[in-house]
Amino acid sequence: MNQPRREFQVELPIGYTDESGRLHRSVTIQKMRGHEEALFYDTSLSAGRLITELIKGCVVRIGDLPEATSQLVSRLFSADRNYLVVQIRRVTLGDHVTSRYACRGCGAEISAVDDLGRIEVRRGDAAQATAIQVELEDGYRDNEGTVHRSLSLRLPRGEDEEFVAQMTDSDPLRMRDALVLRCIQSFGTLRRAALEGFGLKLLRDLTLGDRRRIYRALDDDSPGVNFRRTVTCERCGEAFKAVLEVSGFFELG
Repeated sequence: MNQPRREFQVELPIGYTDESGRLHRSVTIQKMRGHEEALFYDTSLSAGRLITELIKGCVVRIGDLPEATSQLVSRLFSADRNYLVVQIRRVTLGDHVTSRYACRGCGAEISAVDDLGRIEVRRGDAAQATAIQVELEDGYRDNEGTVHRSLSLRLPRGEDEEFVAQMTDSDPLRMRDALVLRCIQSFGTLRRAALEGFGLKLLRDLTLGDRRRIYRALDDDSPGVNFRRTVTCERCGEAFKAVLEVSGFFELG
């Protein structure tokens, strides 16, 4: 009699580079258990911390590292964390997930079944994750009148998600700007003290076009799982872009 598989090996889109410079991309995972299900009912966990503990509980090993600690999982790029959540969902509950959207044309509720086995995964390397160059069109004008257009970014990590999730307000735009701000490595000739001092105001002073350029660099053009999909409303025929919600991956009865 065939025994069910207990461990599954996957390859991270980017990978984890340890202190000695070695890249670890191969990860062995296992199915979710009751321990991980209980995390969804722990009100003390922020959304970012929940993902960290979920991954930690389901990861058997990362490369040949001795242990997948919470600290290590927090250091993973968000792109790799999202990928692991998808793979954990697949081995635990299967490839098909029901998603719900609201039509932007007529407001009808749309129920669609997505196949996680066919979802696009863009793969890259550490250079693509830590040295993202963006040239803004309008840029940021400082108090001396200098316009700064060249932006250097890195992709967010789990620890960035955890930090932003601690914010007490529920303003999604402010939380997104806070995440972007943590990913800025340099902005023109602005000093680090100036970046930290200006804070969210710096990002709010940018034009919408420049803000979209930053979003594309961090989301659409970067390695990781492509959660964007096109949804068509059967009632009115409207086709619109939507994002597959990771929060709906685990149906808890």
